[in-house]
Amino acid sequence: MISESEKTRLKEILRIDSVQAPAENGKPFGPGAHDCLIYALDMMKKSGLTVKNVDGYCGWGEVGSGDLFGILCHLDVVPVGKGWHYPPFGATEEDGRIYARGALDDKGPFMAAFFALERLLSEGLSPKKRIRFILGCNEESGWACMDRYKTTEEMPSLGFSPDADFPVINCEKGIVYHSITYPLPEGLISIQAGERANMVPDEATAVLSDGTVLTEKGVSAHGSTPQKGDNALLKLLKKLVNKFDFAKEAYDAFSDPTGKNIGLDLTDEISGDLTHNLGTARTENGKVVFELDVRHPVTYRKEQITAILTEKLTGAVKETFFHLPLYVPEDHPLVRALLKAYNEVTGQNAKPIVIGGGTYARVLPCGVAFGPCFPESSAGIHCPDEYLDVSDFEKTIDIYYRAIKSLCF
Repeated sequence: MISESEKTRLKEILRIDSVQAPAENGKPFGPGAHDCLIYALDMMKKSGLTVKNVDGYCGWGEVGSGDLFGILCHLDVVPVGKGWHYPPFGATEEDGRIYARGALDDKGPFMAAFFALERLLSEGLSPKKRIRFILGCNEESGWACMDRYKTTEEMPSLGFSPDADFPVINCEKGIVYHSITYPLPEGLISIQAGERANMVPDEATAVLSDGTVLTEKGVSAHGSTPQKGDNALLKLLKKLVNKFDFAKEAYDAFSDPTGKNIGLDLTDEISGDLTHNLGTARTENGKVVFELDVRHPVTYRKEQITAILTEKLTGAVKETFFHLPLYVPEDHPLVRALLKAYNEVTGQNAKPIVIGGGTYARVLPCGVAFGPCFPESSAGIHCPDEYLDVSDFEKTIDIYYRAIKSLCF
């Protein structure tokens, strides 16, 4: 069972609002992300780890000797969005669940992995590798934290990121964002939707020159699984298709998240189908600007995506952000060890899976994503009322305990 100390610390870190905010001196991603980093570093130091704050961009805590093994987590969270029934940073516990933004993405999983290490150390075991928790503060909006880490800090050759799904993710699709820009048409004053490209927008508004205000509501979801949400921006564009050419083009192109409407229905045997999410819209400098998040199969290149969009759209297409795909073979010792730990705890005979999400595993020479969401989970990463199930959390600690012990002790 989770100890009272563990549950207290879990709730304390979840109560820190670590949504990225404007930079302050020594706090490149705002005060909340900085406070969360300081909390985590202080906690690890009290447990005997050597810690370092890397200019507020990220930090790490390490214990042991020998080759470096990385556990990569992030402390920043996506914006709260609409539709919560619980305080987003209240860490409210009810009916065996703890509700908070970051409960599963990714502060809760960091704590589960750290508690697993604490339990191993409390048994008097000595690590045969240097186990390093690497904590970023900008994962949700750019990965500048990892760029900073790589400039001066040692990169583990092997590791995992507890920031996705169980059983083991040995393949992550490529990610590429594009801005798509149109001239602001006569008759439209403004359009506004979404907060991040990697979130399905839950609200969208257009103001017309005749004074009409159109607003649509939706349901947010992670941009890698747009089919799980209800895209308010697409609903708004559908209302505007008979008024504005740009709205008709964008709606026709992106209303199907598989990409088939615009020639992006790409697939491969390793990683499956492409998906896309039209995540934001805004007006600026006499233009309408959309942000599109595309998750593409690993055997395709981001340049192919850009070429198709440029060919099919009249709007100006510009690549703005990308992560290259990740693939580690199923028979790799890292994958086998992690999968064994998962199967021992769950009693399953599970196999590795593919996701469209992007994790810090991509920065490692060899790394995979490992938990925390179980296949049957409905916990709602990037959604309102994100939560962790306390019994699942205990099971997650057990899985990480076995995995870290197998790989590092």
